[in-house]
Amino acid sequence: MTTRWREQQISGVTELTTRYVAWLRLPLLVPVLLAALEPMESLKTPWFHGTLVAYAAWAVARLVAVHRYPRAGAHGAVCAAAIDVVAVGVLSALSGGPDSAVRYAYFVLPMASVLWQLPVVTAWLGAACMVAYAAMALPHLLSDAAPAVWPVVIDEAYLLWDVGAGVLIAALLERRSSRVVELLDTREALLRNALDAESRERAVLADALHDSAVQNLLAALHELEEAADDAPSSALARAEGEVRATVRELREVIFDLHPQVLASVGLAAALESAGEHAARRGGFTVHDDLRLDGRVRGQTLLYSAARELLANVVKHAGASNVWVTLARDGDDTVLTVRDDGEGFDTDVVRQRMEAGHIGLASHYVRIESAGGRFTVDSAPGRSTTVEVRLPYGAEDTNAVP
Repeated sequence: MTTRWREQQISGVTELTTRYVAWLRLPLLVPVLLAALEPMESLKTPWFHGTLVAYAAWAVARLVAVHRYPRAGAHGAVCAAAIDVVAVGVLSALSGGPDSAVRYAYFVLPMASVLWQLPVVTAWLGAACMVAYAAMALPHLLSDAAPAVWPVVIDEAYLLWDVGAGVLIAALLERRSSRVVELLDTREALLRNALDAESRERAVLADALHDSAVQNLLAALHELEEAADDAPSSALARAEGEVRATVRELREVIFDLHPQVLASVGLAAALESAGEHAARRGGFTVHDDLRLDGRVRGQTLLYSAARELLANVVKHAGASNVWVTLARDGDDTVLTVRDDGEGFDTDVVRQRMEAGHIGLASHYVRIESAGGRFTVDSAPGRSTTVEVRLPYGAEDTNAVP
């Protein structure tokens, strides 16, 4: 299944390839400029130099454009390749035709297209180069009294081999890329199955606690209340208070295990409720800035991470204030949890994971596996800020909260 994150990964590779091809075009100008220094009468015409300057200016402009507007798409790449073929053909025709050193650029263009990892593109560009080479050489052959046809045939044969090698390499790269995409799909499916299994187990455990342990404690509490009415004592009062506290704690655990609010009204409301629960346990004030309403992709992951972060604040931070922010930044959903507590050494996370304490580390792995980023900024004696980023998109309906 194609996800938004995988599409972003593929789009990122395409943008990077566009930039690499644009950069490779500049070194191609070097041998063309060296050819222009050759002492030939045909190279001294203003048409040749004007065309060369125009092509160089366009190459620089193209490089700037793909960095400023990286999502130009396939149309821009095709147009750029067509300009390359035409420019090399014109420069070759103006500098001696089949005798021009500029013609060797035709051997380079198909190899540069290999970076696209599309054999069809390499084949079409190679065919265009072969046709353009023949079209460039033909007028010179027809005008010569004794045309040197055989060198042109040899050049075309070499060019054909060059194109074939480029197509083969592009096919191998495409196959490898397809395998990488399959692995991404497999990783996504495994992550989704793991989250679904965990959510189901949490829901089953929450229901079991509610239907058995809590009900038994409520029955015991009722018995204690009746006993206290018949024979009041301080011991019964203490026992009644302990049972009430245990029921309250179990209900909070049930809420954490099975957050009904996440399923019904979305992530923002669930985060607000989780913050209120954490504030009661930790004795701090929660400041919410939740700018996304409704359901978002990866909300189960984000909620689970936020719950773990708030639990860590309760246990370790000694904070007076906690700020929870949920917003969209470009193509990402960003969750930020910041506190004014004591801070900690970030190496502790790695050490605790090595020691078997995988609470926070497991969320880090899950977020990273879903194509997001999990960053921690803290140090002893200052506040802690944790930022969780996930690609923004529609809610994954397969996720069970």
